[in-house]
Parts: sequence; C-alpha cells; structure tokens
Amino acid sequence: MSLDFYAKTENLKEEIETLSKEGKSKEAEDKVKEYIKYLSNNNHNHGELTDYFIISSYMYSKIINPDAPSLEKLKNQLKKRRSECFGINEKLRNSLSCNLNGNSLSFMPPYSFIIEFDFTLKKPYISIDDENFTIIENSIKREKILGCPYIPGSTWKGCLRSAFWHEGMKEDNEQITRIFGNERKNNESFRQGRLHFFPSFFDKVDYEIINPHDRKTRTGTVPILIESIPSGANSEFSLLYVPFDLTGKEKEEFLRQMLEDLKVIAEGIEAMFTVYGFGAKTSSGYGIAKTNDGFIRINAKESRKQVGVQLPKSFKLHEAKNGLEEAFEILMSKEDNNSFMEKHFTNLESLKEIVGKIVEVIL
Repeated sequence: MSLDFYAKTENLKEEIETLSKEGKSKEAEDKVKEYIKYLSNNNHNHGELTDYFIISSYMYSKIINPDAPSLEKLKNQLKKRRSECFGINEKLRNSLSCNLNGNSLSFMPPYSFIIEFDFTLKKPYISIDDENFTIIENSIKREKILGCPYIPGSTWKGCLRSAFWHEGMKEDNEQITRIFGNERKNNESFRQGRLHFFPSFFDKVDYEIINPHDRKTRTGTVPILIESIPSGANSEFSLLYVPFDLTGKEKEEFLRQMLEDLKVIAEGIEAMFTVYGFGAKTSSGYGIAKTNDGFIRINAKESRKQVGVQLPKSFKLHEAKNGLEEAFEILMSKEDNNSFMEKHFTNLESLKEIVGKIVEVIL
C-alpha cells in the first residue's frame, strides 16, 4: 500500500475520533461512511485490508448503536486474525534486523563489537501500542508497515538501562553516561551513547487476563484483556557498541574503557533477561526469557601474523617479484584480512565466561 493511502486513512481515523469525543455523532457517522467508501475503492490488496474493514465495520456499528451485538463478534474476529500474523514479509523483516557482518564492523572504530543471540520467552511479553484507534483494548505494539508485534530498539535501550538502575548504577554514573548517553539539556553537557539496539520481531500473539481485586472484598469483578506475546515465542536480540568518542585517544585508554563496558554490558543483559525482565508489568513476572545460541564479534584481532618482508638475496627481477608476491599473499590471507574476533556462546552464563577470556586475550 502506498504512503498516500496510509496518510489518508490515518487522517480519516483522527477526524472520526475527534468528532466522536466531541459528541458529534452525525458528523462522525458521515466520516465513517467516507472512511469505508475510501477503503472499498482502494482495495487493491484484499488480504492487507481485511483488518481495516473489520475495524471500519466496528466503528460504524458502535456509532449507530453502542450496544449492538455485532460489536463483540467483530472484536473476536479481529482477535482471531491478530493471533497469527499473516502476510509478514520475511525478507523485509530481516532487513530491519541487525545484519552487520565482519566487513561492516571493520569500517567502524577499533574495538566496536556486536552481541547477537536468539531468545525464547519464558513469560509473556506485554507492551503498549502507539495506535489509539483500535477495537482491541490494550493491544501489543506492532510495526507500522509489517503489522507484526515487535520490540523496538528504543524499548531495548530503556529496559537495559532500567536493569542497570536496579543494579545500583544510577544516572550520574560516568560509565552509564558514556554507554547510553544523557539527556540533551544543553550542547555542552549532551553526550551520545555508544550502544545501538535493533528491533526484535515476533510472528504470533496471545491474550492475558488480569483481574484486579477489590481491597475490601478481595475479589475481582472487572477482568482486563491484554494482548501479549506468549511464552515460548522466539526472536533475536542484537546490540552494537561503537566507541566513536575514543577515536584519536591513546590505545591503552581505548582498551580500558571498551573492556570495562563489555563486561558491564554482558552483566546487564543477563540481569535484564533473567531477573528484571523487559516490557510492561515486569514486577508481576512478565518479560523473562532464556537465551539460545549467539555470538559476540569484536573489531580486534585475536592474533596477528608477523610478516617480515626481507630483501631478496639478489636483485634479479624475477626473485624480487616472487618475494613481494609471497609477502602480499601473507598480508592478504584470510586470517589477517578478517580484522575481528568472533566467539560463540550457548547462554548468557557462557557469554560472561567468554567476555572474561576476551579481556585476557586482548590485554
């Protein structure tokens, strides 16, 4: 669907919502009819517009008769469709994930690194969608174009920062400031963080029911339906560390800060995934996950081959040429050309062990 289509539908939905809040039922009803007509005339992809028609029918019915029996039926129909995400463009989804290889990392400052691993939810994940105009109350956050539930990079950043806060590393901590950056109060104190997070996508949703209890009667009478990503769902976590602000400084300082950050980031990731959780309602146990296979890749050579280019024994042209070709082949060999080290791990505990070994190797 084109950007013009999205812009038009969003404008119409905003107008309907405004008219409904102002109590202008007749004007809202006319606007709903306009909205449905526009969808019908632009139904070039029936699969993608099915949800729009369900929502439109719901809006129309609710304005005409807020107690119409069909409202619950339409809501259940949309819930059923949203339980499995149809029509996800796998290629596009992968392109939005982290896809940095060794060659990409080699163009970044020395000692930049990537941590990437698969994870499986042990407890459901809950978040709040940005879309206000929906018939599903408390809906999960979804990617605008793909329509599938996801965890954006900004959420990962906030959740990891929260885990550090719980561990006692507050806002004024110097290491936290250089890792995450700080608030832009003025140009002098503003500092951009070194961490960059990539989104994590999921392909199914479920529903949780929360029933708040009355403090006096200790019973619940108004259960709340919340859309969630269920336990057992799989996705991928990707994090990129770029110490751009260390360029030009002494190598010893470069190494010291990077290794300090690497150790604390590994500890923070473990705390976020296994102790404090991520997303909403983490205090109730939501957002806990177990990690699967992953890797850490660092723009730093584990061992460098020493190449001594000696002068040929004679200055005959063919001997000099052969000597230089041999030296060039050694310099351009695969081991030396890959300017990064890569270590694989199976869980977060093994990640911490690998980080400790990396510190020893680099030092």
